[in-house]
Amino acid sequence: MNDNIKLFIKTFVSIAFLAIVLNHIDLSQTWHQFSQMPPSFIVYALVFYTCLQWLSCIRWQIVLAPSGHSLPSYKLMANYFGGMFLNNFLPGSVGGDVYRVYRIAKETQDSEIALVSVFLERFTGLAALSIMAIMGLIPAFELIGRWDIICLFFGCVLALAGSTLIIANTYLLETIAPWLNKLGLNSIVRRMAKIQHLLHQFAHHRQALILSTLLSLFLQFAIVYYHYLVAQQLGISISFLELLVFIPIIVVVTMLPISLGGIGLKEGLWVYLFTRVGQSTEEALLLSLTIMILSWLLSLPGGLILLMDSTDFQYQNTKSNSP
Repeated sequence: MNDNIKLFIKTFVSIAFLAIVLNHIDLSQTWHQFSQMPPSFIVYALVFYTCLQWLSCIRWQIVLAPSGHSLPSYKLMANYFGGMFLNNFLPGSVGGDVYRVYRIAKETQDSEIALVSVFLERFTGLAALSIMAIMGLIPAFELIGRWDIICLFFGCVLALAGSTLIIANTYLLETIAPWLNKLGLNSIVRRMAKIQHLLHQFAHHRQALILSTLLSLFLQFAIVYYHYLVAQQLGISISFLELLVFIPIIVVVTMLPISLGGIGLKEGLWVYLFTRVGQSTEEALLLSLTIMILSWLLSLPGGLILLMDSTDFQYQNTKSNSP
């Protein structure tokens, strides 16, 4: 399928979901609740998430260490902010991971190491999310009690755990690859094979792999807690355990390449999940939009970093072309 057609379909899906959600809420009520959030909490939330980004940089350093490369945290943090800006404001166009690979390759002068580090960091995050999702099975049954959510959550757990096993096991990937290819998921198969190859190269550095996975697990729980803090500040009576069930569902479903960076689809999921446990549509959208706005605010320094990168690239290009 032509890339322009794919982009059109994703844009249409995102707009359609947003239109459906916005048509069923009281925007004035949502805005009133959002405006009650004190500026001090906004600053606190941004600092909290920045600390999580810094811990992600520590994880990245752990992954890079076996290759003999050691980059300071501030450089990795700049890469994270730049990647976050691209993911937030250019969904479906230029991936933040592509930018991070480019920046690390420039720092290390080794494109293979750059690719390995970003892929492995993503893999440990996927493995940690799988573990967290499995831990959420108990509250899914005991607390939620909705069979549609339980089935959806169980499907996401299988998808996460299955993806982790497929990436880690060559035989499983070779077995399932023909079926994925028939579904038109050839690009996913190729990506998994590449990650698998890189993972096997890294496998003998078990200490680094274990440390990065444990840190990823902590980060996943911290992200759930971040959502919980925001929800409590907004006066939304959602529990930490409920969010422990909801967030893996949202992460997995929005990974599907059917919308523009998950826009619209994510909001629709929040509304569906919230209303199934007795919360209002307005509260679901309020939490989703607040998290998104905070993410936009946090990623703004990334725009400046990208601008500086662009200026430096143009300068270097002009310098190399000058007589």
